[in-house]
Amino acid sequence: MREQIGAGAVNLALRRFLEKYRRGGPPYPTSLDLYAELRAVTPPPLVPLLTDLFETITLWDLKTKSATSRRLPDGRYEVTLDVRAQKLRADEVGRETPTPMNDVIDVAVFAAGNDRPIYLARHRVKSGKQTLKILVSQQPSRAGVDPEGKLIERVREDNVVTVTE
Repeated sequence: MREQIGAGAVNLALRRFLEKYRRGGPPYPTSLDLYAELRAVTPPPLVPLLTDLFETITLWDLKTKSATSRRLPDGRYEVTLDVRAQKLRADEVGRETPTPMNDVIDVAVFAAGNDRPIYLARHRVKSGKQTLKILVSQQPSRAGVDPEGKLIERVREDNVVTVTE
């Protein structure tokens, strides 16, 4: 949330919350009061993120089906990721229903022997199959979506795969 909304906005919401309830007497705050402060500083396009994180039971199912690369004449590499994405909402008894996805998600490319990405940026990812193309300056070895596992998923092992030529 901090990365999407911004550390300054989240800190402002926390500061407002603390100032409002600093006295420690009644009325006592609840998580809904904190949520109201977060919502107040969230830009309208990012309000759905708050809904996913706080108002509903939301699960993501992300999978990098394949990652290929080809060397370009200028020495850079074009990495092509075939991704499948789905977002689910669960009710109180665990019944899951697909919901449209149009989220901004981290995508990364790694070079051999390097745990730090040579490319890390947010991409708009929608429900279903899609192809992402990325240019990098080093030969890639692994690539995928949500590499740090920030979203709530059951299976994360299929997010990042080996890049083939």
